[in-house]
Amino acid sequence: MHYSQVSSVIYCANNTRGYFSLSIEMISVLLLVWWINYGSSYNNFPSLITSNATMAVIIDKGFFSNKDEYQNATKVIQDLITDAVKKEMNLGSISIRVFRDMNVNFKDYTILLSVATCYLTWRLHEVAQKEELTHFAITDPDCPRIPDTDGITVPSIVPGEELSQIFLDLRMTDILSWNVINILHDDTFGDKATSSNDNVTILLSNANTCSRLVSDRDTISRVLKAISNKLPNKRMNLISRSIFSLRYGNTGSGRKSSVKKMLNDFHVEQLGHCFLVIATVDMVADVMSVANSLNMVHPGSQWLYVITNSVSGNLINTSFINLLAEGGNVAFMYNATNLDGFYKIKLKCYIKDLIEALAKALEYSLKNEIELFKRMNEDEFEMIRLTKSKKRAELLKNVRIHLSRNTSASNSVCEQCLLWRFFSSITWGNFFSHDRNMAHLLDIGTWTPIIGVNLTDVIFPHIVHGFRGINLPIATYHNPPWQIISMSKTGKKLYEGLIFDAINYLSMKLNFTYTVIMPETSQISRSWNTSQFAKLGEKIKEMTMSTTKKVPLEIIDLVRQKKVLLAACALTVNECGNTTFNYTVPIFVQTYSFLTAKPSQLSRVLLFASPFTKETWACLAVSIIIMGPILYLIHKYSPYSTKASGLNSSWQCVWYVYGALLQQGGMYLPQNDSARILIGMWWLVVMVLVATYSGSLVAFLTFPRMDTSILSVEDLIAHKDSISWGFPNGSFLEMYLQNAEEPKYHVLFSRAERHNDTEEERLVERVKEGKHALIDWRSSLRFLMRKDFLLTGSCHFSLSMDEFLDEPIAMIIPYGSPYLSVINAELHRMLESGLMNKWITEKMPMKDKCWEAPGSNQMVNKRKVNVTDMQGIFFVLFIGITLAFFFLFCEFYCHRRKIAKERKLIHPFVS
Repeated sequence: MHYSQVSSVIYCANNTRGYFSLSIEMISVLLLVWWINYGSSYNNFPSLITSNATMAVIIDKGFFSNKDEYQNATKVIQDLITDAVKKEMNLGSISIRVFRDMNVNFKDYTILLSVATCYLTWRLHEVAQKEELTHFAITDPDCPRIPDTDGITVPSIVPGEELSQIFLDLRMTDILSWNVINILHDDTFGDKATSSNDNVTILLSNANTCSRLVSDRDTISRVLKAISNKLPNKRMNLISRSIFSLRYGNTGSGRKSSVKKMLNDFHVEQLGHCFLVIATVDMVADVMSVANSLNMVHPGSQWLYVITNSVSGNLINTSFINLLAEGGNVAFMYNATNLDGFYKIKLKCYIKDLIEALAKALEYSLKNEIELFKRMNEDEFEMIRLTKSKKRAELLKNVRIHLSRNTSASNSVCEQCLLWRFFSSITWGNFFSHDRNMAHLLDIGTWTPIIGVNLTDVIFPHIVHGFRGINLPIATYHNPPWQIISMSKTGKKLYEGLIFDAINYLSMKLNFTYTVIMPETSQISRSWNTSQFAKLGEKIKEMTMSTTKKVPLEIIDLVRQKKVLLAACALTVNECGNTTFNYTVPIFVQTYSFLTAKPSQLSRVLLFASPFTKETWACLAVSIIIMGPILYLIHKYSPYSTKASGLNSSWQCVWYVYGALLQQGGMYLPQNDSARILIGMWWLVVMVLVATYSGSLVAFLTFPRMDTSILSVEDLIAHKDSISWGFPNGSFLEMYLQNAEEPKYHVLFSRAERHNDTEEERLVERVKEGKHALIDWRSSLRFLMRKDFLLTGSCHFSLSMDEFLDEPIAMIIPYGSPYLSVINAELHRMLESGLMNKWITEKMPMKDKCWEAPGSNQMVNKRKVNVTDMQGIFFVLFIGITLAFFFLFCEFYCHRRKIAKERKLIHPFVS
């Protein structure tokens, strides 16, 4: 239907329905018509039902050595394609046109077959990729294959020279992604190979493939180019190569000594841990043996052995299975070519196999389209049939299936000479699972000229998949908060704590599960009487701290005998004299601090005197005593003075000054100016004293005075006469203080007590009384404070802010374990990501008032003055009343005595 026809339909609809909108049915019809004619225009791959597949064949003159060979090949290729299509396709056909240059309009074709040099092949690939053609390329040896999503590349390889092409294919498919490589080879390749390169490691012996054609002196140079040259569509290239030559001896001892001499002086740290070994079977065995003896095979290294002899897979298994070291990453690539069927492969062999597979794939696609077309009408079929890109993917998939079947069935003569197989070793964790080395090899795939590298697994499975999900034994014991062992309601053992958080992280990253082996000690059996621990803040009474050095001997024996992957328990790192196990990287650092009694309030009996110091009070008393006589003298001897009551004696003047100090004043003021000036100055002094005293008194009433806090080691030593201190017996702190050089630590060590686990209650009471300081891990002391707070409802302790020693905590692993570096690397990533700090924060007790730092401000909200605050002034009142009665008694006594004396005297009568 053309655009004019669509317009007519719209016009008729408008006439029928007026100015109303089109019905849903009409719109659907129009959309369907537009989709069929225009919307599916991008699907320019014609249906195989209506037209044959079209294929352009481009034959490059530069691919052939002379003109006659080119002309013969052109005719043979065209006839070969025609015959193969007629033979293999019962349904449909392929329209073929042969071109001798690139001046082709590829829009008219769906398939491209090229026989060209490597350079021209990649130029054709760029054009075919734009037009979404299915590209089949036959090209030069050592040519990178075009991407698998765009087509199939078949390098025309002379048997015996395929090694460089194999490495090129491994790099193009990202199977071999080393950026540093070490290559060792023997002197059978001469000086030509070693003079052109200076940095990789291959072990290479008399290599011979199919009829020992690999002995060409140029083989190593070609291999190095394939390994290191820049690849199309690839950013990563090798950055370092090292080449060494080995002398190949006729005897086994000679070969082994040559290999040992080379590897013994090998600078692995500078040259890397990736090794490529190209050798015959006997040389490979010597290299593996020497590498194991020099501890060069470990989880951080990778060894790829290329066995150039034509051997069987059974020989590989029997020869090398006992040489596979625990924890190694070893893979084999060996020549599985059948020498009995060897002959020279010709170009037409490759073309015949490709066209036959293509014909079968097209016929399969045609049958699928016919079946699909039968189930729906033509319009629906056009809408859902495969696009050009999807059709290309389907064709390539089916072509590879047919080629793979030919390879496995040995039906193709092209595959009878060139066949290489890949084996990967499974070595991680076998010793723990079977108590002996149970390493084995996996057949992971093949390499052929047409298919290239066809693997079912990675070359080094442990690098990608870790332990591959196997179950490994680990040892532990109950030691909260590091390892918490409890029983669920169903009777299942539960393993929690900071250490098992790290173990669960390792099991996820290294891909293994674990079974816990636990010695039956009394400590563990008691811990099972508790319910499940959810957080460290719960069941605090069950937790004992600072016991990382007291690992049960059964745990140490399991690690020493290498019966477990590691011991999942916290242990203080101490490398001195240890030869039975290794430590992992520290997963936590415990800091030491000390716990003292919470500073108490000082006595408030003399609170009213607190605003002034003793010296100030003394100066004030002296001032009152001195001011009285001075005022009396000035008042008495001034010519303008008058007799005023209250200022006639020094004693009366003292009381007058005292009354002025209390802001009570006096009934009489001096009449002379000199005495008035003195009184005025005294009033100014009184005003300053009273204001200062009042403000300070309010402050002292609001903020109670506290006893001096012990905040550092120096403060603790300064109170050595009034307080004692101690730390756990046999702790890391004891060893450190014993060897410390600072004088303060010598004093701390010499005067310290050693505590046992059974003394906890007695120590707590001593600390509460303020007579003792407990030195331990800061986290341990926090749990002790939390425990006491939950029991008593109040906080009695003060935790010092001085963290004067760090104690690293780690797990232990068997001595010489190959997995130490792998576990350390994952633990290091765990620490850098902050996971351990997160777990510690989640499991620490909730903060309460016991977390308040020593010396911090006290709460002053709604503070009221109580009797305790004012008791001192009442004592003063009591003293005043007592003194008043005392002086009253004295006055009565003096008065009576005076009267008695007067009665004894004879007084004259005066009228």
